[in-house]
Amino acid sequence: MSNNGSSVELGATRPGASEGGSGGSDSGGVTVPAPPPPVCTDSLCRGNYSVGVLRPTLTDVASFAPTSAPFVDEPDGVGVVGMPVNFVVSAGVHEQAGRLFDLPVTVRFTPTSYVFTHGDGTSREATTGGRRWAELGLAQFSATPTSHAYASRGTYTATAAVRYAAQANFGNGWIDVPGQLEIPIGTTTLQIVEVKTALVDKTCAENPTGPGC
Repeated sequence: MSNNGSSVELGATRPGASEGGSGGSDSGGVTVPAPPPPVCTDSLCRGNYSVGVLRPTLTDVASFAPTSAPFVDEPDGVGVVGMPVNFVVSAGVHEQAGRLFDLPVTVRFTPTSYVFTHGDGTSREATTGGRRWAELGLAQFSATPTSHAYASRGTYTATAAVRYAAQANFGNGWIDVPGQLEIPIGTTTLQIVEVKTALVDKTCAENPTGPGC
């Protein structure tokens, strides 16, 4: 038998005859096509064979994840009781190349949701990281999909986190990594104040001791 890479050559001998003797040996060969190479999907192909099925976990790819993202609040560091504070997280698709299982790999992280914890015992999960009021064409203290109104004055620490879906590519297409990776991205401290209005007959310049002056 011989294999030239595209076919397998088999030699046959008649029963009762000795190979290479004069007893009626059949020196004719039968050509059998070589099996085709495997169709690799999520396996790693090497030439005409595949090396297992690679199934990375979140723990395996965690070192490739983004470490942070910008987190801001509007208006900066201050808010008014009963009026929306706008929170914005700027996170996008993140790709990083490296080595995993001693093989070259590219890992992709895609945001799936954003978690805002307001510091007053409430939180919100949103499908968007939000946008600034100016970008939305809205006035200050307008409600947005990521805003929050505080019920009482005080100092609050708000936090945010991004939940990512991960994929890995060993050179043969993207493989989904099961689960989601939640990455905290920062905190911001807010001073929430009360604003009271009063009707007066003079400005503060005219009457410095008047209400609100």
